[in-house]
Amino acid sequence: MRIHGNVKICRRNNVGEQTDYEKYRDELREDFGFICGYCGKEEAITSKGFEIDHFVPKSIAPERETDYYNLVYACFTCNRKKSKKWPTKNKDLHNDGKVGFVDPATDEFDLHLQRSEDGNIQGITDVGKYMCNQVFKFNIRPIKEMWLCSEILNRQKILEGRIENMSPEESKEYIEINKQLKELLQLLFAKKE
Repeated sequence: MRIHGNVKICRRNNVGEQTDYEKYRDELREDFGFICGYCGKEEAITSKGFEIDHFVPKSIAPERETDYYNLVYACFTCNRKKSKKWPTKNKDLHNDGKVGFVDPATDEFDLHLQRSEDGNIQGITDVGKYMCNQVFKFNIRPIKEMWLCSEILNRQKILEGRIENMSPEESKEYIEINKQLKELLQLLFAKKE
C-alpha cells in the first residue's frame, strides 16, 4: 500500500516566486494533502507543527532556497531527522541507487517505500531502506500507531456525519472509536511524534 494512502502529492504549476520560502506554506499544505510528504502523518494527529523541508538542502543548493519545487511539507520529526543530510553531495544527484533520497512528490517515491497492511513503513529498494532505517528511522518510530490513528479519525468523521440517525449499536462503535483515538493520541504525544 502507498505511504500516502489515497492522497496524491503533486506540486502545482505556475507558483509565483517568493523571496521567503515560508510564504509557500499554504500552497504546500494543499499540494501535500495536509500530510507529511515523508511519513504520511496527518496534521490532525501531531502535537507539533509541520515544517517546510528543503529536499536538496540549502547547504548543498543555496540557490534553491526559495524554489517551490524543492520544498517538502514535512512533520517536525521527519524534518529534523532528514536535516541537512545529502549523501551524494551532488545537488543534481538525489541518490546513487544505494543511499540518498527520493522526492515524495514524484511517482518514483512509491517505487522505494511502501506501507504494510498493519501500517508500518518499509523500504523496498536500497534507497528506500536507507531512507526508512538510516534517516527517518521509521523502523523505531510509532508509524503503525500514527497510521491507525489516521484510520480511526477517518472512521470517526464518517460516523459523525451519521450521528443523528445512529442505532444504539452504532453509537457504541462511536464511543469505542473515541476511546481508541484518545489512547493513541496520548501514546503519540508521549513518544514526541
